[in-house]
Amino acid sequence: MLSSIFLLVSTLFTLASSDSTQYQLIVGSYTKAKNPGIEVFDLDLATAKSKPNYHRENPNASYQALSADGNLLYSVSEEGGGKSAISAYARNANGTYTKLNSSPTVGDGPCFVKYHEASKTVYVANYGSGSLNVFKTEENGRLLPASQSFFYKGSSVVAGRQDTPHAHMVAIAPDQKSLYVPDLGSDKIHWHPILADGTLAENYQSISVSPGNGPRHMIFHPNGNLAYVINELNGTVDVFKLSSQGLDKIQNIVSDTSSKVAVKASADIHISPNGKWLISSNRITSDNLALFAIQADGTLKSMGYQAVAKMPRNFSYDPSGKWLFVASQTENRIQVFSVNQQTGLLTDSKQDIAVAAPVCLLFIKKPNSPEERLQALGITLLKPSTPLANYVKFTRAGNIAYLSGHLPEKPEGGFVLGKVGNKLSVEEGQAAAKLAGIALISTLKGQLGDLRRIKRILKVTGFVNSDPSFTQQPQVMNGFSDLMVAVFGDKGKHARSAIGVNVLPNNAAVEIEMIVELY
Repeated sequence: MLSSIFLLVSTLFTLASSDSTQYQLIVGSYTKAKNPGIEVFDLDLATAKSKPNYHRENPNASYQALSADGNLLYSVSEEGGGKSAISAYARNANGTYTKLNSSPTVGDGPCFVKYHEASKTVYVANYGSGSLNVFKTEENGRLLPASQSFFYKGSSVVAGRQDTPHAHMVAIAPDQKSLYVPDLGSDKIHWHPILADGTLAENYQSISVSPGNGPRHMIFHPNGNLAYVINELNGTVDVFKLSSQGLDKIQNIVSDTSSKVAVKASADIHISPNGKWLISSNRITSDNLALFAIQADGTLKSMGYQAVAKMPRNFSYDPSGKWLFVASQTENRIQVFSVNQQTGLLTDSKQDIAVAAPVCLLFIKKPNSPEERLQALGITLLKPSTPLANYVKFTRAGNIAYLSGHLPEKPEGGFVLGKVGNKLSVEEGQAAAKLAGIALISTLKGQLGDLRRIKRILKVTGFVNSDPSFTQQPQVMNGFSDLMVAVFGDKGKHARSAIGVNVLPNNAAVEIEMIVELY
């Protein structure tokens, strides 16, 4: 008995450990080379090994943003001439993203997108036009037309780069109540109050920085009281304290030490997940990463530099903080560095990922456990219920479980009733079969506690309440079978019978029973 318990616990621990390492890397890129724009790679965080999974066509997908649960993805198309746009994607039953719609941006050259979780609002910075757009979304994530647009004004001292405003990023404060837009062209950081519905107050404050800085990207300290800004044109990092009056600068430190030219090209800035280190990237003049230790007061101390491939426009720590991924725009590859957890220093793991013109890196947890997949699909299981007669819904012999026939129970109560091919269409029959599948999974969850105890769905018998002339019972049962594969992956693939019958209990549309192998 003890050995059986140990085997079960070991199995579940192994499954949980395996699931915890499975992420996906989403790469956005410029598409001059006829590459797709958005590419998704499966990623094992234990080893940083990756493999291509799928892609989506999105012109000049230079930046993306995700919802907190990963079910929504938004991507810019950084173009001009009226072609600039923002696109919405939703994660489907297979765990891949399906395009919902696109909406034109009000301004050219969108280069950054940010999603505000509480209000389900999308913000887009347009570099070419020096503007900010606000997009509300529908319940499913689809974009509505831009509800607000702010066109900034001003210029600064670097000819050719600061003749007009260039909104480069959107940063939402840790309290989610303020939004900051670094404006490279005017040497300002625009500070907008966020209203309850996600729109922005019409009156905003423009905070000036040192002339010639060219503020590009902005991040916040984990304590929520400090902000760090990478200045592209003079290759420095500004450290600010956040206050009710705005931003109070407490430090300026060099990121790019190159003396080749006066105007630099620093690009990106990130803090390690453990909050100990900050890294900024330098392009063209240096092509390296500047490494900093974050001191107790939030100021920075240089730790040196890490040489990288050319044009590191974007980089990112993985969620574990053990790896740093660096996108080389002109060398068409992503370098993967291991991070020393004691010192923060980097070592090239020599596991480059080939991507044409990569410029944005995001990580998303791949829903691997059945419960995670159910959550990703937006499915809530039913509360356990008792049978209406003298039988049980679930019985077990050894490692084989038998489930009685389940009806298509609706979340609000009651069942889907009627004959398919008469009262109900094929599509409605499929939806009923899916509901019966949810009822079966709910019973399994109630009996087993952890759906990872399911080793394989072996055999399924589906009864379809059919009009005498109806012959598409297999298509109806696809609603069930597709759900099993979406939730359990290959373990959900099963042997199946689809049987048409003249009547079912209570005139239910379908009744489904199944046999399951357990760990």
